[in-house]
Formats: sequence, structure tokens, C-alpha cells
Amino acid sequence: MAFPSMVDDPYCRTAERVTATVGHVTMGLLCLCLTGRPAQAESLPAESMPTDEQIGTVQVYLSEPQARTRIFPDATHFERRVHMIDSTARAETSERLGRRVVDDSFAVYIARGAQEELLGYAALTEEVGKYRPITFMVGVGADLSIQEVAVLVYRESRGGEVRRTRFLRQYRGKDGEDPIRIDRDIINITGATLSVRALNYGVRKTLALTELIYRDPLTSRR
Repeated sequence: MAFPSMVDDPYCRTAERVTATVGHVTMGLLCLCLTGRPAQAESLPAESMPTDEQIGTVQVYLSEPQARTRIFPDATHFERRVHMIDSTARAETSERLGRRVVDDSFAVYIARGAQEELLGYAALTEEVGKYRPITFMVGVGADLSIQEVAVLVYRESRGGEVRRTRFLRQYRGKDGEDPIRIDRDIINITGATLSVRALNYGVRKTLALTELIYRDPLTSRR
């Protein structure tokens, strides 16, 4: 399956920002940005609406460059590419994940070493925890197994433990054949179940899309 890609240039960066915005902003997040409340809260009785304390504050832990360097410390440079996801690829990925995928693009940083050797791929993603999205980066090695996962921004009042190394190291070495699910190969964190599920899904989706695009050696050299 051929995937058109765009090498990083000013136009591509603009296109990616626009595409990412369309791909990630849902009505719930739009309402949250405007009001600080999830969209479904509008139809709930006042006593059922989450408080500001429950929603939590924004906690920034890493920038994108810091996350890339943490995941691939031996990389000397990164090449940014954006692959458009057509309906066939979305359907295939949705079937594999057991959940509808709506993304229309997949952005990756291709990590290379001093000799131009391929080290892997780093993809920034966001998945909603209980109320708001968690921003994290998934690093996939050249062998298409998980290199590392790093949490950049956390926006919930509870569950921030998912950013800690002792939790994230559970993902290392996992590939598309692993379930990556709570109580199967990922140990849950009490009080952070929704955040753990969000990370699990983001990791599975990144693996699925990376494999779909880069499993073919010819494709990986594009």
C-alpha cells in the first residue's frame, strides 16, 4: 500500500498543523477549550458536572525536542514526515484495533544516527483520559517494537503517575503482536485507569500505523 508523504518544509509544517487540528479537535475538546468543561457536561444536571478541581490543571513535563532526545538519545538528527491516511488504511487500522480510527494523517520524526542509520520513528499523539487529552510521544524502533514512551503534557487532576518511568517501561519491546491492555501485559495504576487505557490505545495505534507504512523496506527508505 502506497502512502504519500511530505518531507518537512514550511508548507508541510503548516499543512500538518492544519491536518492535526482537524484530526484531533472534536466537539468535546472544542467545548473544553471554550468553557473548560467537557461537551457532555452541557446535558448533565449541575450536580453531575465535573468541577475545576476534578478536571485538573495543565502539567507540562517535556517539549517535543526533549521527548525525541529522551526516546532516541543516539540520534544526531530527525526528519519530519507526514503521511496521509486513506480510507483503506483507516479501515484496516480500525479493524486491527477494534475501534474506529478517524485520523487522516500520521506525522512521524524519523530518527537517524551519525552514519545515517535508521534508529526508528517517533510519533506525537493525543488521547483523551477522563476529561481532557494526554499528549505523549511513542518511539518505535527500526525493528518496529516500542523503544520508549514519553508523556509531554498531562491535564487531569489524578493519574499523573502514568508519566513515570516505572509505568512507561512496561511498553518497551512490545510490538504489534502484543495485546497492550490492562491486566494482560500492562499493570494498571489505581485511580488512573482511564489514563492508562488512553496511553494503551495510543501506543497500539502508533504501532499499527507505523507497521502499515514502514514494514516494507522500500517504503521505509522513502
